[in-house]
Amino acid sequence: MKFVVPYLRVVAGMFAAITLWLAVVETLNGNFAEALIQLALTAGLGYLAIGKPLRDRHKRMKAEQDAIAARAEAGHRAFLAGDVGAALAPPPEPPKPPKVRRGVVIAAAIAGLFVLTGILGDISDGLDSPSKDDATTTPQSAPRSAAATSSTPYTTSAAATAPAAAPETTAAKPVPATRAAAAAPTAVMPNVVCMDLQAAQDVIQAAGVFYSTSVDATGQGRAQVWDRNWVVVDQTPSVGAVIDEGDPVLSVLKEDEFSGC
Repeated sequence: MKFVVPYLRVVAGMFAAITLWLAVVETLNGNFAEALIQLALTAGLGYLAIGKPLRDRHKRMKAEQDAIAARAEAGHRAFLAGDVGAALAPPPEPPKPPKVRRGVVIAAAIAGLFVLTGILGDISDGLDSPSKDDATTTPQSAPRSAAATSSTPYTTSAAATAPAAAPETTAAKPVPATRAAAAAPTAVMPNVVCMDLQAAQDVIQAAGVFYSTSVDATGQGRAQVWDRNWVVVDQTPSVGAVIDEGDPVLSVLKEDEFSGC
């Protein structure tokens, strides 16, 4: 049984790391109750993994301190009795920590690599909330196409925005150059539906707007950690609309959830 116990501690430590990561994911997704449950599991598994080694280390340190204190007391008494040799005797050697088996080290390295691979895979998939796994497997209705969702593009021509022409006898008031420049549109919204999120952001930035936002089209609030893993299925405002910083909002799905393009 003593041979198996260190490996069981490695397994407990691995699951403690997994539950800690799940707590982080739940926190990022706003599920604080589930995050507290995962943290409680992390604390329990962590205690099983490192509780006894920490207690053993505390006992060794206490035994070492007690031995040094006893040796100092014995040396003091020997010095008072005139035994200088006994008073100057070296202190006892501290107890040696137990050796860690090579197999346990290898198992811990494999467990750490397994946890790290899972975390990286979870990040690449967009940090799904563990408490909403059932919701993610529910088939989603087909997203609206760009043609169906886009409204009539805004016109930027002077004919559409200018007021009714004044009679020929009335002289038009000149518009100051500064006001005309201020009223000029910042950029025009391009069509980015069916692009991956990173490419869509690049196109919007090329149009002159550097700040846009993205939202999970399923309504689950999943974080878009890796933009290239997400596909734009809808956009606001529609194609051709005049936009400014922060106006573009892109609805996205994971690339394996969307087949409408």
